[in-house]
Amino acid sequence: MEKIVLFIHILLLSVPSFAQKQAETTFRVASYNIRYAAEADEKNGNGWSLRKGPLSDLIKRHAFDIVGTQEGNSTQLRELQQLLPEFNYLSHPYGGSGDLHNCAILYKAKLFEVMASGVFWLSQTPEVASVGWDASDRRICQWAKFREKRSGREFFVFNTHFYWRKHLAREKSGPLLAQKVASIAGTTPLILTGDLNSTPETPQIRVLKVNLKDCYEATASPRKGVEGTGFPGGVFQGIPKNRIDYIFVSPSIKVLDYQVVSDVYNDDRYPSDHLPVASTIRL
Repeated sequence: MEKIVLFIHILLLSVPSFAQKQAETTFRVASYNIRYAAEADEKNGNGWSLRKGPLSDLIKRHAFDIVGTQEGNSTQLRELQQLLPEFNYLSHPYGGSGDLHNCAILYKAKLFEVMASGVFWLSQTPEVASVGWDASDRRICQWAKFREKRSGREFFVFNTHFYWRKHLAREKSGPLLAQKVASIAGTTPLILTGDLNSTPETPQIRVLKVNLKDCYEATASPRKGVEGTGFPGGVFQGIPKNRIDYIFVSPSIKVLDYQVVSDVYNDDRYPSDHLPVASTIRL
């Protein structure tokens, strides 16, 4: 009898308690450069008016819960929210004058609430709106602290877009981003999404991987989809060559899967000139 009681006790200890299960928070996060509304795209059949429906359908079909987007202007973001009414979003402009580009964090309002938010610039003066190093326009990282409503768990999301044309701004953005992310989030779990315009072997990516996990490498299940994520600007067909879009997470976060989504619509066109990267993660 004592052996039976001991066996039951050990079995109960090995099964996660209800409280432990409640504390686990699982959701799907994505990084997606949605391409700004370029006039040239209208002329070649890839205008935003055609793309926005397939793009929003992709987000719904693949059950994204949080999406870090890059580029879209304020009108694009408003129209995207109209097509995705379950999402709220935070955004901040960058790039040239006005809001030609925005970094935005889309999140399902029924699942998450925003506790705090902010932005810093990828430059020598990150607290001041500024152009960094050899770049020709401003680049930013936006961030938000979220609370998952069911469990009460808190976490940060950082979303960024590195400069593309010259080398120095990209290389310097990596260490700055790593330092700022660590100082803002502290020991709280964090997710970093972005179009980093950098391939995995570059120093700016390597420095991020010192304290963060690349979901491409950390996934617990086999990767799905193609490897490349970004085309030259304004290309919407074919197979992308380079992996330049990323999701990073802090070490305490479990990465359950990883996928590059390549859904197409008319004539095998993608809804953007980048393919979204998505992972299911567990806090």
